[in-house]
Amino acid sequence: AEGPDAFRSVLAEARPLVDLLWMRETAGGVFDTPERRAELEKTLRELTSRIRDESLRYHYQQEMRERVLSFFGSQRSGRQDGGRPGQRGQGKAAAPGGQFAKSGGGRIAITESLGQSALVKRGGEGMSVREATIIVALVNHPALIDENFAHIEFLDLANSDLRRLHAAILDAMAHDMANDRQAVIATIERAGCAEIWERAVGLIRRMRQWPALETAALEDARDAFSQALHLQRSARTLHKELKQAEAALAIDPTDENYRHLIEIQAQFQDVQATEALIEGFGVSSGRAGRA
Repeated sequence: AEGPDAFRSVLAEARPLVDLLWMRETAGGVFDTPERRAELEKTLRELTSRIRDESLRYHYQQEMRERVLSFFGSQRSGRQDGGRPGQRGQGKAAAPGGQFAKSGGGRIAITESLGQSALVKRGGEGMSVREATIIVALVNHPALIDENFAHIEFLDLANSDLRRLHAAILDAMAHDMANDRQAVIATIERAGCAEIWERAVGLIRRMRQWPALETAALEDARDAFSQALHLQRSARTLHKELKQAEAALAIDPTDENYRHLIEIQAQFQDVQATEALIEGFGVSSGRAGRA
């Protein structure tokens, strides 16, 4: 689901701080040796020891100890009669985080939506439709380059391949060749980015973002570019704020810092939902055939 329903879903999935800390330290990790398990336990002890309130610190430490015992229960139960405290079923580890996760043989299993969120997602920088729309629209409609000179010069892109195309556009601008589509494409080819350009155009065609294509009217391209640029600037700003919030939470794991992080995550999801609605317009408008 996208739009308002997706936004409400993110808010409804907000986790208690203890779940967030546990997920952050265990998500995607493999703890198949005593050294790795000991390192996890040490990290959790260090995190909970920073809690200033003595009573709250005690309960957090107790909760983390129980989760560790359950998490590694399936690996240790074969060596001990009766298993470990917090263990459930026939030799299987209890689900860390209660209803929010399931056991996975030494790995924590997080919900699909949280796993895909910017909160815990690591690596990967696929070419986004939004960023591809910006670059393809600029190349196919050079008038947009002149109209948006200040924004283009300092354009912040996440994808490394699209950054190479952006650099080629800047090179064309520097050599007074940015007012002609073929001249810009020639600059892209000289930079060794022809294959990247074809992939970007292919993505736009598959997603039917017709306003960015050469056949679209300049007015349509201008509207699509403006929308994509606005969303890009919002998304990149929120991404940076999210990183800062994550760092603040790691240093000082308080409810206040956790709530701040969740608020930014919700705003980020709202931008993505808005983007999905705009992308949907391109498909349902009936003008996709112009590609």
